Amino acid sequence: MELQSVRALEAAKAWLVQQGFAEGDALTRLRIDGNLKSPLEHACEQGNLDVCRWLHANGASADVTRADNDGRTPMSIACQEGHLSVCQWLFEVGASADITRADNDGYTPMWIACHNGHLSVCQWVFEVGAPADITSANNNGTTPMLAACRNGHLLVCQWLFKVGASADITR
Repeated sequence: MELQSVRALEAAKAWLVQQGFAEGDALTRLRIDGNLKSPLEHACEQGNLDVCRWLHANGASADVTRADNDGRTPMSIACQEGHLSVCQWLFEVGASADITRADNDGYTPMWIACHNGHLSVCQWVFEVGAPADITSANNNGTTPMLAACRNGHLLVCQWLFKVGASADITR
């Protein structure tokens, strides 16, 4: 194994231990903030792409599309936090169907990214297969436009309007 790979491996292990995972628990779930999260979910939330790659290469490949009890996938978690590079990596390694997958409350990755004002993530999700999600409401009837407006994300609102959610400004 080359020196750079060894350093990446050691950095990934050190990061997991720092986050509260025991070295022998590398692929198990840990209770964080009252929720059970896998190391991969946690790394996606934190935007730590190197750790995501290491976990995937060392047995966490099934976790790429595994939803938690709320129906949230690593893709929706990465979209929520605005980690575009993690979203793209997840898409490449098998989570492409998760790009339109709603959680138990009807939140799609597009809705989540709009709600949180992550324009680059919204644009990417739209481009790779979720154009219909720009107008899809969650279980409470809230559209991405309403979510973006409610949170003051003007650039996201303008983009949604431009790409087809114009009717949602009066919905």
